[in-house]
Parts: sequence; structure tokens; C-alpha cells
Amino acid sequence: MGTLHKIEDIKIAVHGLAEAGIEQRHTIGPQEMAGYLADENLVLEEPFALEYVLSRVEDTVHASIRVHGRIHTACVRCLEPLTHEVDLALETDYLPALPGMPEDLEAERQSSELGYYRREIPLGEYIISELVLSLPMRYVCSPDCRGLCPRCGANWNRGACDCHSPVDPRLEKLAALKKTIRR
Repeated sequence: MGTLHKIEDIKIAVHGLAEAGIEQRHTIGPQEMAGYLADENLVLEEPFALEYVLSRVEDTVHASIRVHGRIHTACVRCLEPLTHEVDLALETDYLPALPGMPEDLEAERQSSELGYYRREIPLGEYIISELVLSLPMRYVCSPDCRGLCPRCGANWNRGACDCHSPVDPRLEKLAALKKTIRR
């Protein structure tokens, strides 16, 4: 297991890939991973683990990839700290590039299941793009998180606050009707 400084440096030379394939394990330091995630609200305190196995059958190269790590951040609703477990399992096949395909083959990828290669497979680019796409847009501590009171800032997950919302003067008649119906 080696420490990897840049994921995009993972490029597999197809002509050197025997039918037995290859299996690699790496760690990616927290600072390097933070650069890929590019979000100052995400804190990485420990390295990420990266494993991949490549096998070849004729011209088709199959890649199985596993990325594991932890991201520390805060819930967007209640601002409590949370740890997001990243456990990403990827499977993809690579085929020889067709004539006329542009130089950046990874940009030509139509799905995560199929990519193309010329002399080497840009496996690192694929891993980065799939990792970033797999992360949530908003980190929430639990699906039923109630968040914070917009008036006093109390955490509603811990209990109700003493705030009373003023009734909009335009809706006073409806509020009175609501009270009448509840009795």
C-alpha cells in the first residue's frame, strides 16, 4: 500500500496489462483529498483508502474500484457536527477508442459503466469525477432533522423553543377560525 499524491496520476498502460490483471492499494492524504472536494466546510482528518483491481479479456479492461474515507462537516439544518462515511464501489469497462474520437476520452464518457482508451487508461480522472458526483449536495445529520428556530436559534431536535410566531394581520380571521374549529 503506497501513499498517492495525486489521484489523476493513476494511469494504466494497457499494453503492460496481462490477462492476470493488477491489484493496487493506495492511501490519499487528507490535504490532497480536500483539494479535490474544494469545500472549506468539509474537514478531512485521516487519509482515504483507494483500492482497484483491473482485469483484461482481449481488448476489454474491467476495473473494480473502492474508495473509503470519512468527511467531517456540520448538518445544514441544525449545525451539529456530523461524520459522512464515504464507501464508494465502482465498476467500469474500458474499450479501445474508435477512430475519430477526441483526445480527451474521459470527457467522451456517456455513462459510468463504459470508458475508452488508447495507450493508457485515465483511471484517476474517472475516480475523481465519480467520487465528487457521489457526495451529497447537502449534509444532513438525519432525514428527520428538525433544524433550528429561525427566530431564537434553538435546536428543535433537542426540544421546542419559547418563540411564538406573530400572526400575519392578513390571516388573523383564519387563525381565529382555526382556534374555533379546534374547540
